[in-house]
Amino acid sequence: MDYIIGLSNVKSYKFDTCVLDRSMIGKRLKQFRKMFHLTQQQLADELNTTHSTISAYESGKTLILTSFAYQICLKYHLSLDWLCGRTK
Repeated sequence: MDYIIGLSNVKSYKFDTCVLDRSMIGKRLKQFRKMFHLTQQQLADELNTTHSTISAYESGKTLILTSFAYQICLKYHLSLDWLCGRTK
């Protein structure tokens, strides 16, 4: 995913099915937010959304929007594959 959206120059192909785990993405999102000392409200303000939206993502109730994930990865130099639980 990182190569496709331009976050990496490394081509890595795995032709297996990819199921996105909302719970894993929520945990990674919360982990990222804590690493950068951001509150849910601060992250919501950066993404122009609400605190409750970030809370729903982190709890795994809702899958994060691709545009929000991309903005986070681009700004904080994170891997989208990491955020989605595809890499460690």
